[in-house]
Amino acid sequence: MSLTLEVELENNWYYVTSPSSLADLRLHAGEITKLIPFWFGITPQGGLVDQSEPEAIALTRAYRIPVLAIIHNFASPQYEWLIHLVLTDSNLRTALVENILAMLEHYGFAGVNIDFEFVPPEDRSLLTAFMEELSARLRPAGYQVTISVPAQLEDNPAHPFSGAFSYNDLGRVSDQVYILAYDEHFALPGPVASIGFVRQVLDYALSVITPEKVKLGMPVYGYDWPEWGGVPRTLSHSQVMTLARHTGASFRYDEEAQAPTFEYSEDGVRHIVWFENARSFRAKLDLARERGLAGIGVWRLGLEDPAVWDLLG
Repeated sequence: MSLTLEVELENNWYYVTSPSSLADLRLHAGEITKLIPFWFGITPQGGLVDQSEPEAIALTRAYRIPVLAIIHNFASPQYEWLIHLVLTDSNLRTALVENILAMLEHYGFAGVNIDFEFVPPEDRSLLTAFMEELSARLRPAGYQVTISVPAQLEDNPAHPFSGAFSYNDLGRVSDQVYILAYDEHFALPGPVASIGFVRQVLDYALSVITPEKVKLGMPVYGYDWPEWGGVPRTLSHSQVMTLARHTGASFRYDEEAQAPTFEYSEDGVRHIVWFENARSFRAKLDLARERGLAGIGVWRLGLEDPAVWDLLG
């Protein structure tokens, strides 16, 4: 076995409250390095909506799993307006920082993962300023400050979805940066995260952030599109297997993309499915090891091919 395959990576998992996630946490708690739960939404007052799950917290304590609590902007359906409001008001930013600190002290979590999405590009400097303020307050208290960022192939401050995220600046002020190298295709059918796409994303990320700070965001789900595209249906690996059995579809592993796919017809409509399995997971895991990354962050617990745990073990 090559030396690169022997490098141990942090095995971190995103977590969304659901029966499948909790069942997986019970089953694999002893194998997880850190849990990153989607539990705390921000409010227009700079507060937090607490949607934490007592049973999951109890498991993390029993197994001594450090928790990086996600702070997100989806507590309101007006998520873009909400994040703009908070970032552009210095008093609200300060209030949010203090409320995050109070939450961490209350639960005894290891730190936070900032997962702000649809941040307006014009708020780029304000997002960096918030992360600087958060780090200055949390680090002296012993908490980790991490952020999840959308995939980028280059720095484009005008990009409507990712323009607000300066990899260089956020890497400087954060302890860890989770690069969400997935959703390569969404409006039209295609791989969720082809190996070529992931490689390009890492090429850019590692040109501006040191590998020791980078965690590779990896998908374990699938998408089901009608042939003309549109918003796809998200599928867990289990749902993919059930769908394939029900429709009699045959899998094809795309060697170039390093991802499995199949097609089926329903009610006269041709559907295209791309998904992730243990083989495609292994391809990305090997790449993370080759690049000397600090670890992985998998979206999300409860959606995965059970065989990925053999690879992580």
